[in-house]
Amino acid sequence: MPVPASSPPTAREATSFDDLRALAHRFAAGLGCDYFAYLALRPPAGAAHRGEILVSDYPPEWQARYLCRHYKYHDPVVTLAHDAREPYSWGHAGFLSAYGKGARRVFDEATEFRILEGCAVPTAGVAGDAGVFGVTLSHRGQARQMLRDRDDQIQLFAADFHAAAVRIAYGPERKARLELSPRQREVLAWTAEGLSSEATAERIGITASAVNYHLTAVCRKLGAANKVQAVALAIRRALI
Repeated sequence: MPVPASSPPTAREATSFDDLRALAHRFAAGLGCDYFAYLALRPPAGAAHRGEILVSDYPPEWQARYLCRHYKYHDPVVTLAHDAREPYSWGHAGFLSAYGKGARRVFDEATEFRILEGCAVPTAGVAGDAGVFGVTLSHRGQARQMLRDRDDQIQLFAADFHAAAVRIAYGPERKARLELSPRQREVLAWTAEGLSSEATAERIGITASAVNYHLTAVCRKLGAANKVQAVALAIRRALI
């Protein structure tokens, strides 16, 4: 009787970057993507910098070239991640119009490895750590639609991946005591159920502006880039 193939551990169970690589490779393939990549942008506050942390299933030659030539300083996908609060697609027509020769060189060389377009998610943690996770396609014309269709799924996976990468690189999370107000927990709980700000406002009897105010405060407390990641972080910390 054949033995079933073992599944990669979940991000929370992962104990090495190899575990995370196998997990993300499977996730990307499930989306119909060819590759994934994660790059750490900032370590947790007080942690010693450990050099570049790149976890990917890109061809080894491209990974080595990217790191050796310090392409992260020219890569617009990474540049956007420093300021973005929502996922974004890249590689579509006109994407490079606002960037210079350095960005074009990175993208031109990436095409040698059939890295043509994809989606990226800026990630963050409560200790000030930050990163960017993305999935990549070897053909054009599908990244934007994939992001529209699978936005929440990609964001939740990216948030868990980032938390696991930080834990593996720097040790267990330093769990500073975090408290959400009753109203913040209520707003976040309804958001976790999939309600919009307007629907949440109607449900609990406040304005949509007040809902957004509370969500912004929660994101700030948790170090989350946006409300989807705030939900993931709050669930992980048993705050809702």
